[in-house]
Amino acid sequence: MIKALNSYQRIQSLDFLRGIAILGILLINIESFSYPNPWSPSAFGFEGEIDRTTRFFVYWLGQGKFFFMLTVLFGVGFCLFLDRAQEKQGQDAYALYLKRLFWLFVIGVVHAYLIWDGDILYHYAICGVILLLFQSFSKKGMVAVIGVLVAVLMFNNYQRTSDRAESLADYYEIKNTVAEDRSAAQQRRVDYWEGRLKKKSPDSDDIEVPRQTYMQSIQTNYEKVEVHKGVVYHKSILYSTLIMMLVGVLLFRSGIFQDYKVVPHYWLMTLAVTAAALAINYFRYDHWTYHYEQPVTQIWQGWLFAFPRETLGLAYVLLFNGLYQKFGGGRVSQLISNVGRMALTNYIMQSIICGLIFYGYGLGFYNQLSRFELLPIVLAIVLLQILFSWIWLKRNAMGPIEFVWRKMIYGGR
Repeated sequence: MIKALNSYQRIQSLDFLRGIAILGILLINIESFSYPNPWSPSAFGFEGEIDRTTRFFVYWLGQGKFFFMLTVLFGVGFCLFLDRAQEKQGQDAYALYLKRLFWLFVIGVVHAYLIWDGDILYHYAICGVILLLFQSFSKKGMVAVIGVLVAVLMFNNYQRTSDRAESLADYYEIKNTVAEDRSAAQQRRVDYWEGRLKKKSPDSDDIEVPRQTYMQSIQTNYEKVEVHKGVVYHKSILYSTLIMMLVGVLLFRSGIFQDYKVVPHYWLMTLAVTAAALAINYFRYDHWTYHYEQPVTQIWQGWLFAFPRETLGLAYVLLFNGLYQKFGGGRVSQLISNVGRMALTNYIMQSIICGLIFYGYGLGFYNQLSRFELLPIVLAIVLLQILFSWIWLKRNAMGPIEFVWRKMIYGGR
């Protein structure tokens, strides 16, 4: 039977938040197992209007939000671990923290190569090392760093939107010329934009079920994951990940996870952030689902769509934290908290289950289910993980992978 390795009392709201995030992230991750191109609003998994509506609600309320909830909570865990390690280990706390991240990186790489190429753990580990650089920063210093990173991403969005608008204007200008007078580069631009501006029909082509054997799955992962080539983080989300981890540090230092009442007008702030985030995400994913053929060429729109996932992820943290402290402690919240206590185990468990459902070495349901038909699968996995976590934690102090992770960090201690 696994024993606890420390005597510190857990912050119950954090377990609850992790549970919400881990169960919620399955809504999006399952699509990567189900379809060859899950991000396309016109390809695969659409059998009718109910599927487009399902996709809209899943993306409006779920896409990226639970990932960034976990990212905020990683920043919280960063502070919590260092504070407790310094109290017990003194100067060894930083070495212990780096050891913790090293083994998280290893677990993530193993997960990526042997189970699912979409792993995020090794990316978190690298960002956790970078986060250490800001450990001694004051709150104002961290806010300044966040401001710089936000400004960089806003500038990048401005640049992309401007380039897109310029390219579209060139297309309309070239379109007015005689086809025989166009250069090869101009014709490529015309071909690109004519395809881009065209409303597409759902793709119902038969797709061969991939990864017919487990060895084929490993080979596919090897081709997609590039850690062995030195690509040890996901560069497209590096800055946004660091921003949300730093936000997590600031939230932890504010004390809201112990008692949200330390922040004046907490509920007013939370409801305002949630309402604004829901509105931004509504416009973002309405455009992505129903008007995807219309390119974003307005600077204001590009900026509005810069941080939809991050803002709603933050709103979820604030909202569920307050709800747990105000109404939590019952049977349902405890069951979700159990999932959060085993967040690492449940995250990898989701990948194993989805692989067995959709890949060729399992049941082979790849590209066989519509977006709406995925929902019962998600619900079944959620209930399974709630049940598994409850049964496991009745006899053990932590999840099996959490135990292995701690064993690698602390050895025999």
